[in-house]
Amino acid sequence: MQHVMLDLYHCNTALLADRAFLHAILEEYPDFIGMEKASPVVLRDIKTSSTLDDGMSGFVIIATSHVSLHAWPPYGMLNLDIFSCEPFDVDAVARFACERFQTNDIEVHVVERATRSPRLIYAERELVAEGSHS
Repeated sequence: MQHVMLDLYHCNTALLADRAFLHAILEEYPDFIGMEKASPVVLRDIKTSSTLDDGMSGFVIIATSHVSLHAWPPYGMLNLDIFSCEPFDVDAVARFACERFQTNDIEVHVVERATRSPRLIYAERELVAEGSHS
């Protein structure tokens, strides 16, 4: 299980404030990583006591977990999380984000989660069983 956290800086601020664009990003990511969308996209305007901290937050549930984002237009910053029980290409999701948000300033954090998950053991057993039938 991979949890990939992307922190993008110096993004195009107009894109970070564009509700339709952010909605489209959340619509696109599940297909891009080969995952099945299990909910509609939810995107909310966030207003705080400081307008510098206003932005938009959203998520989409995928069959294997979720994709979420937090856009901070005043800072030109975006936080994007992709968590899935199924593997996906970390470099490709980072490139996709940089292209879409027009930046090359990115931090990529990858956490392997649930390393003792019974689901992983079950999947490994199935692979071994399939291999013994060959």
